[in-house]
Amino acid sequence: MNIRPIDLARRLGVGTTTLRGYEERGLAPPVPRSSSGYRYYDSRHVAYFICVRAMLSAFDLTFIAAVLQEVQAGRIDAALWKANQAQADLWQERQTYYKTADILLDKTWQPDSTSRMSIGEISVATGIPVTTIRYWEKAGLIIPERNSLNGYRIYTDAHMRQILTLNAIKLSVRTHRLKHFFQTMQETYAAFDFADHASIEAFLAQVRGQLDRMNRLQIRSISALDKLCQQVESGVFNPC
Repeated sequence: MNIRPIDLARRLGVGTTTLRGYEERGLAPPVPRSSSGYRYYDSRHVAYFICVRAMLSAFDLTFIAAVLQEVQAGRIDAALWKANQAQADLWQERQTYYKTADILLDKTWQPDSTSRMSIGEISVATGIPVTTIRYWEKAGLIIPERNSLNGYRIYTDAHMRQILTLNAIKLSVRTHRLKHFFQTMQETYAAFDFADHASIEAFLAQVRGQLDRMNRLQIRSISALDKLCQQVESGVFNPC
């Protein structure tokens, strides 16, 4: 089965430059050329590109490339474990969501004025990685206190609520442009009214819905990956 790039591009609803971009990222096996020098795809490439298109609903190209390069190397289990880790990360986001909801919906919650945490301790308390907290600090989203003796960061209960709220906002933001992403997070947090529980409930419902949606998309994407893996292992490619 030989298929021209233009024909496969039309079938997948993309441009030929998109397919070439997938090739350059290593998302499919090397593409052969005809005796006249023209590139052509076979059933393997069709199967890989169908998988890529399905996985794009839940994952970015960097992640997809890492997974599919494992598949091409014959390391099927390694590829599936990477996908499993993505599901585990999403499950952790869900646990963090529940922690956030507990604090934001507690009308009696007050920060402990004596609470002092290091960046490692606030990371454990919130479930948010240290790297993310530092990244948000550099972006100006978080301003920790500083120990007057050694200059180390100090985080309080108020910071914990702020970090959890920012993480929930992150899940609700729908822009892929980094500048707009941080701007939206800043504006949303600045307008956040911790006393308006009706708005908080609506906001949390939106975040929960986004998590549920992402879970479904990830499962469908992993199903497409599993289908590709079965074809690779059997050596029989029957993309449809």
